[in-house]
Amino acid sequence: MIELRRVAAVILLCVGVGAGLHLLLDPLRNAGQGAADKALTLGAGAALAVLGAIGGYLIARIPKERIRDVADRLEVLVRRGRVGMAFSDAEADALGRFGHAVNRYLAFVKDEVEQSQIAVKERQIQMKVLEAEKRHVEAVIHAISDGVLVMDSFSDLVLTNEAAKGIFGFQFEAGSRVPVEEAITDATFLDLLSEMRESGSLVPHRTAEWKRGAGECERAYRVILNTVFEGRKRDRVSGVVAVLHDVTREKEIARAKSDFVSSVSHEMKAPLASIKAYTEMLVDGDADDPAEAREFLVIIAGETDRLTRLIDKTLNLSRLESGLIAANKADLAVTELLRAVAEVVSPQAAAKGIRLEADLAPLFFHVHGDRDMLYQAILNVVSNAVKYTPEGGHVAISTYLDDGAVVVDVADTGMGVPADEIERIFEKFYRSSRSADTAAGTGLGLPLVKQIVETIHGGRVAVESEVGKGSVFRLYLPAVR
Repeated sequence: MIELRRVAAVILLCVGVGAGLHLLLDPLRNAGQGAADKALTLGAGAALAVLGAIGGYLIARIPKERIRDVADRLEVLVRRGRVGMAFSDAEADALGRFGHAVNRYLAFVKDEVEQSQIAVKERQIQMKVLEAEKRHVEAVIHAISDGVLVMDSFSDLVLTNEAAKGIFGFQFEAGSRVPVEEAITDATFLDLLSEMRESGSLVPHRTAEWKRGAGECERAYRVILNTVFEGRKRDRVSGVVAVLHDVTREKEIARAKSDFVSSVSHEMKAPLASIKAYTEMLVDGDADDPAEAREFLVIIAGETDRLTRLIDKTLNLSRLESGLIAANKADLAVTELLRAVAEVVSPQAAAKGIRLEADLAPLFFHVHGDRDMLYQAILNVVSNAVKYTPEGGHVAISTYLDDGAVVVDVADTGMGVPADEIERIFEKFYRSSRSADTAAGTGLGLPLVKQIVETIHGGRVAVESEVGKGSVFRLYLPAVR
């Protein structure tokens, strides 16, 4: 009877403790379990272990020393938070033999605990690596100057950068998820994303052009779209990545190059047509009179010079814009440059009866610049003033200091420039409608002046003009202190 009670006590004890330990170890196996579930599982395991021990004690109190010894060992293991041997290997009776089986089970449980702890540590390391990789990817995306948008399989915006926020004008907090339709309202762009998502593996990469705004505010973007897949077969779309590159400036440059080539071709046609026409007339013998032949030759020579000036100015402007011409800068006295320009232009002014005045300061204002370039810029402005001033007019050249800059003033009493054309006169080949009817020109002089003064020397060009009363061109050049 006593032996039967002992066996029943041992069975109840082992079942209670074993089931309790199994439940106690379950949170370790399921590292992703919620806090509430973990607490419930741990509580149930502890209750079963305690009930098993109490039940075993109540069923069999004999022998008390044996049961007490096992209970003491279990309590020590609980206090230490460890899994170990509950029975001594020296016990050889029925309870001892059964205890050996329990010991082997506990050893198995101990191995499981250790493996679970190793698995938990590995998962923690993997999570840290994934977090580091995520931060690295976010840092790279935020460093990109192009706009970047990342959408998941639910069409939620999960990652973006400052450039994209600036393009679309939305706010996005890191780590949040927003439906892309709420962040972006442009229907055309949303259609691009939708088409990319629906195409799946058929078109994994695509480049499209998208424009935002209208008129002068219009911006053009090259949109590079990529589909993100998941699974080994890459048959499920898990998101879409869009990169927006602003190509507005590139298109403007391409259009300017096309306009430049077209304008150069147009400007060259006129002198070439004249040269060809008069040459054919000379070859055909249409100029029997030597005086008439000489007149034809003078016209051909003039058109050749015109073509040469056009080519020279075009090449000079192109070289300046591309940086092929290196500026040879030194400290220069602006007054000396103005005197040299006045001497060169004086015959042209005298031929038209124009009074040319050079009101130069007695002090020699100095600038740090390239003498030949500045001479060419000032000569262009003064020559234009004489060219577009009617006979008997007045052209004045002066210089003074203004807020740390040496100012070269060229004022005339010519026809003036309409207010809506003042900004355009610095465009290549552009000529005011009034000036085109008055004198011949290439439309490259003032663009060359602006390039030399502003780009090469860091100065500024300003114009004041009134139709019928004249114009004032001011060249601001940084003074040498």
